[in-house]
Amino acid sequence: MKPATIAIKKYIFKVLVFLFISLYSTHLQAALAANDTTPTVLQPFDILNHLKKENRIEAAVSIYKRNYRHITELRAMTYLDQLSALARELDDKPLESVVFDFKADYYAVNNAFNNLSIAYYQKAINFAKDNGLTLETAIYLHHAGMFYYNFKHNTTACLYFLKSQEEFKKVGFDKVPNMGYYYSQVADFYYHLDDYANAKAQLQEALKYKLTTPRDGISITNTIALIYRNNHQYPEALIYFNKTLEQAQKNKDTVWMGIANGNIGSVYFMQNDYGKALPYIQTDYSQSLKYNEKINATIALLRIVKINLVNNKIQLALKQLDTAELLIHNSPTLALNLRADMLDLKAQCYDKMGLPAKSLIFRKKYEAAKDSLTIQNNIAAVDVVKMQYVIGKHLAEESKLKAKAKVEANERNAVFIILFLLLIITVLVYSRQALKTKKDKELLRAEKLRVDEELKYTALKLDNYTENLRKNNKLIESFKQQIEHLKSKNADNAVVEHLEELMQAHIMTDGNWMEFKKIFLKVYPNFFFNLKKRFLYLSENDIRLLTLIKLQSNNKEMANMLGITIEGVKKAKQRLRKKMNLDDNTTIEEAILKI
Repeated sequence: MKPATIAIKKYIFKVLVFLFISLYSTHLQAALAANDTTPTVLQPFDILNHLKKENRIEAAVSIYKRNYRHITELRAMTYLDQLSALARELDDKPLESVVFDFKADYYAVNNAFNNLSIAYYQKAINFAKDNGLTLETAIYLHHAGMFYYNFKHNTTACLYFLKSQEEFKKVGFDKVPNMGYYYSQVADFYYHLDDYANAKAQLQEALKYKLTTPRDGISITNTIALIYRNNHQYPEALIYFNKTLEQAQKNKDTVWMGIANGNIGSVYFMQNDYGKALPYIQTDYSQSLKYNEKINATIALLRIVKINLVNNKIQLALKQLDTAELLIHNSPTLALNLRADMLDLKAQCYDKMGLPAKSLIFRKKYEAAKDSLTIQNNIAAVDVVKMQYVIGKHLAEESKLKAKAKVEANERNAVFIILFLLLIITVLVYSRQALKTKKDKELLRAEKLRVDEELKYTALKLDNYTENLRKNNKLIESFKQQIEHLKSKNADNAVVEHLEELMQAHIMTDGNWMEFKKIFLKVYPNFFFNLKKRFLYLSENDIRLLTLIKLQSNNKEMANMLGITIEGVKKAKQRLRKKMNLDDNTTIEEAILKI
């Protein structure tokens, strides 16, 4: 039979399966909509009985995603348990393994980051390993990596991606369906951590494989161009952005045409070639508005503002800044860098208009926003450092395992060659075992030393963080004194308000608390667990106060950090005593120091 005939038959078969699943899903959705509470009567996965083994997982994925991702937990788990039973009936281990993956996905979709998803991903991985399913092991490791990445647990995500690629390598990258897709997802992970070298390497690998849609190829080419642009390699960036535009035009993809135009304009803009940049950026702005891409539209608009400033069109620039503010009004976290840019541009506008007092107000706001952005970037940088450590450690372990495997292979060969020297072989084996034991002890000592050093470093980091909090208290106290002084002098309300804003910026926010909590947990890993175990009815604010007490902060420091009065701290302590049911002879401080 000719290859073309085989391909046509496969295509027809896939179409028939898809139509069957679609009709079946329509019937299933109708049953679900009618509040069918007898899932044992309706067997949603029975269609799999009529499919070849190699087609079952694809069909099961389609049925699950179309019908069960957003129904109640009880019903979803009942249907998935039926699928598990069916897989055992059919003796289909890959199909049985995918049920764990579905359950992990269900809880991730409905409960965000949660322990059930973590447990089910691990079950999927373990089941696949135990049954010799190398491809499935790789896929579930990758899915677990994406789960951690989506919820910003980047170091753990990195470790799973490294392990998954090891498993893909065992299968043979060329034999993995959609290998380009897996590479591009890992590239996206590295790119968003600003690890452009690893991102580029993954993208170049992805391009070696057939991609699912033309858009995938366009996206990869565009990301390579972004990497060149971010590394200030502007000629190379323009080459790849123009390739992106050509591919988008070829596929008549208007969305990507708009994105590519904007990116080409951004390169000219960064080179201060505003004449060339402006038409591209205007196209990007209008296309972004058309498709409701508000962040992209804001970026483009701020570039237009900058060009108008250069051309002394101050009033137009100010109006455009007002428009930009409206565009990102509902995106405070994502648009932090854009808000800083807007404040800077406003300050420049008022400078050019000869209004230094007004410019100074926005310049101070810009500096405050820039400080927040620096903190955010520092957190991201720490993630990259952690990730690089994980990669380095993983590569070192891999090299060590390869070296060890090579040594063992040579030893086996030597045993066959000198088999007749049994006595010598016995001595060699004994010596090798002793050496291995010694090495193991050395490795254990080295690991213990590393853990001890890491704990010392974390404790030092907590001390530094605590010291910074104390310095922060002094700064807040200074702000309070200045505010009281200015109020007594009937000073300008704008100055007083600005100082109050600055003071509020130094009070411990929820974000600061979460970062502080992570460091605190490394030094006192069981503190929160023991606290909640001993005192059942503590709120998050109670825990925050008790943590500061654990660090031996005084009432004044706690009041400044929490943004309340000293009297408020005292009242909070009184309420806590009642909640904790402490006797008259025990202070809160004594109770907490024992935990």
